[in-house]
Amino acid sequence: MWEWKFDRNPHRAPSAVAVHDGVVVGHYGGWAMPYRGAGGDLPGCAAVDVMTDPASRALGGGLFAGLSEAFCSLCREAGIPFYFGFPNERHRLVGERKAGYLPVEPAGLWSRPIGVPGLKGRLRRRFLRMRVGEEFSPAHDALVEGLHGRPGWRTDRSRPTLSWRFAPHAEARYRVVELLDRGARSRGYAVVRVVHDRALLVDLQARDEDSGDVADLLEAVRASLEGTPAARMEIRAGSASRLAARLAAEFGFVPGEADCHFEIRPLDPAFDAPAAGRAFDYRYADHEIF
Repeated sequence: MWEWKFDRNPHRAPSAVAVHDGVVVGHYGGWAMPYRGAGGDLPGCAAVDVMTDPASRALGGGLFAGLSEAFCSLCREAGIPFYFGFPNERHRLVGERKAGYLPVEPAGLWSRPIGVPGLKGRLRRRFLRMRVGEEFSPAHDALVEGLHGRPGWRTDRSRPTLSWRFAPHAEARYRVVELLDRGARSRGYAVVRVVHDRALLVDLQARDEDSGDVADLLEAVRASLEGTPAARMEIRAGSASRLAARLAAEFGFVPGEADCHFEIRPLDPAFDAPAAGRAFDYRYADHEIF
């Protein structure tokens, strides 16, 4: 898992370790995730695998704080204006108290039964141009510039990055559903991971979130799941995002109880990190455990 997460990652970010008597007693990991948006391209990362050896408590209470500050210093040197994470409730409180985290919101979770397509869905499916596989096709390249140029911020969605992110690792396996136009260019995609009866839409991006691309993409996902044990679709998205609004208003998705929080750690005083956090278009894909 770590070899995939850190070594195979095509991007780089700092990590910090604490060493006592030649033994590593703490780790604060940076999972490289460059930021893309209408404001430009920025280096970025998620904080992951933050831990200290329980035996290190005998060293005093400053270990975690020192480790956190060392990681922040390395990130500043790398030009990262803020980093983010998805801590659970207990770790959220520790991070806000000891590591300078700022809360953005409970991570948005939306779900609905997969169901059986109605007449409209069956008719829509007949005209879909879709590709289902384990890798992204060259058709994806036409989509990237539009995704990266949207207002707000999101992590890099280029084909090399996604090919690494969704390569099989540990026990994770994914199916890539690409929606194509008449010119064989991508209108959007979904990356699906089936876990028991849940179809996790680990990532979902549409070329035009105000168009029929979203409905077509959801229907393509449903078609790709036939024959699997999946009974529900779940997606993580920011509560203020356009996608979340449409999922709830038009497609029968209902909000679920968050099991973690989306938080940021500002690093550059000249950068408006709180505003960037509120405008961050996150998905399950930005949390490495998915």
